[in-house]
Amino acid sequence: MSIIKKREKPLKWSMIGMLIFGWLLPFMVITLGVLYFASSMLNRQIEKTILVSTDKAVEICEIQLNEIVTASKNASYNQTVKESYKQYKEDGKGQKLYNSVTNFLNLQYKYDTAFICTMLFSLEEPKVIPFAYNTYLDNSRNTGYDRVKFFLDNVQERVIAESEELDTGIKLIDEDGHLYMIRNLVDSSFDPYAMIVIELNVHSVFGSIDSIWGEAMYEIYIDGEPLLDNGIGEGFKIKEGESFQTNSVYINDERGGFACKAVDWEDQKITFLAKLDSESIIDEVAVVRYVFWVVLVFMIPLVFMVFRFFQTKVTKPVTGLVEAAKEIALGNYGHMVSNESSSEEFAYLERAFNTMSAELKYQFETIYKEELALKDANIKALQSQINPHFLNNTLEIINWEARMNGNDSVSGMIEALATMLSATMNRKQRRFVTLEEELSYVEAYLYIIGKRFGDRFQVHREIDESLLQVQVPMLIIQPIVENAVAHGVEENKKGNVTLRIYGKEDKLCIEVINDGILTPRNKERIERLLGEEENNTDEKHVSLGIRNVNQRLKIIYGEECGLTIKSDEENRTVSTIIVKLLYDSNNSQ
Repeated sequence: MSIIKKREKPLKWSMIGMLIFGWLLPFMVITLGVLYFASSMLNRQIEKTILVSTDKAVEICEIQLNEIVTASKNASYNQTVKESYKQYKEDGKGQKLYNSVTNFLNLQYKYDTAFICTMLFSLEEPKVIPFAYNTYLDNSRNTGYDRVKFFLDNVQERVIAESEELDTGIKLIDEDGHLYMIRNLVDSSFDPYAMIVIELNVHSVFGSIDSIWGEAMYEIYIDGEPLLDNGIGEGFKIKEGESFQTNSVYINDERGGFACKAVDWEDQKITFLAKLDSESIIDEVAVVRYVFWVVLVFMIPLVFMVFRFFQTKVTKPVTGLVEAAKEIALGNYGHMVSNESSSEEFAYLERAFNTMSAELKYQFETIYKEELALKDANIKALQSQINPHFLNNTLEIINWEARMNGNDSVSGMIEALATMLSATMNRKQRRFVTLEEELSYVEAYLYIIGKRFGDRFQVHREIDESLLQVQVPMLIIQPIVENAVAHGVEENKKGNVTLRIYGKEDKLCIEVINDGILTPRNKERIERLLGEEENNTDEKHVSLGIRNVNQRLKIIYGEECGLTIKSDEENRTVSTIIVKLLYDSNNSQ
């Protein structure tokens, strides 16, 4: 190994120190300072602008209302209306009254943008209503007669009732979104003889509320009752009588942003509530752009330094280790990495890698030689064993003799034993067989066990026959069935075994259920058998078969497949084999 000349420094402290003192602290201080200052200035300016625009908008609404009041007084001071009603009392000609008053209303109110419909009626003849209708403002399909009819049906009784307390004053009345200004016409003795009713154009009278900065929608309340109810007043308790002060108020909380103001007008309180559009209050794009450019200019040198740092201290050493690992993967055991890293961590990794590579080369060469010797020993040992062909031929002769003597029971057991022996020898060296063939080995074993226990042993089969051609590893079910017999039947001298096979998504599920009860000791032994420990040489043949099946399945299919043994709700023991569904017949070879 080459001698490391450069001083090794811990990579962690170098990285943390550079990030904290070279970028993090300065960036946080500058960014937080700029954002705090800008936020404070913006908030103060926004609140001031909203309050000023609210005051101006409400002031314009008051001017509009006062101008309407002034216009309504023309009917009181103008002699036309008074003389017309006086003449009507003398001669009783209602049509003349209607025509003269209607002409007066058309001249005074028809073309005012604040008025939709102006009506005037005598308290003695309330059903005779001359009116002036502004056809240029009302875009609905309603006519002047529709407006008058709505008033007669829904509002007039209330207006007449209000006139008794109204005297010479003014009052606003809202009915189903229709806003009316009413006042009495009095004679020289200040006794009311008629009423003028003006249906106001709400959006014209209160349209200035749209000029509140950031306004999205608004509501108006007259004495706590909503005129324009857009649902934004929830939580303000305006309808319960709790109104705002006469000063403008800016509210910004979890409900959103609101501008509010209440005014006292003609013995009524009018409350204005505007919901603000938060996106239009602050030009977020401009703020983000400003912060973005600051961050970008500041991060250019940082990006360069971080890139240089990782290139020299991380990327280069890691690349060397990766290339060395590829050499090992190609079989070049003993490949060494040259020590070029200046950090303590990577230098240690490189030394450890070189040590492990040398050890791997030594172990591979040693194990390979030992394996060759072991294979030679196994071959010699096999040569001393009984010839399997001779054993199969002997069983065939015994089977023939049993059949000749009419002993079908012995013959069946010999055939079952021959089937199991054939599977065990696996002359064709197959890894996979069809599920149907695998089940034939299980049936051979169950036949022998059935002869042993007789009626004390029952087998139940629930098998999806559409899966019989699925390819499975050879001899994975019989060891599990053998374990179920040993655990659930032999210990109790009787019992039931259920074999259930079904498909689930892309998996084949094989369940072997027996009546045996898993004790804590059994569960501990199963966990040891199916775990990763290798120290199980003292286990019985059946237990080793369970371990062998689980290991084979995980080697072939991966960790998602294998064997589990658990208790079900009826306290029976359930052994479950999970394998992948394979239909490729080539795998059986």
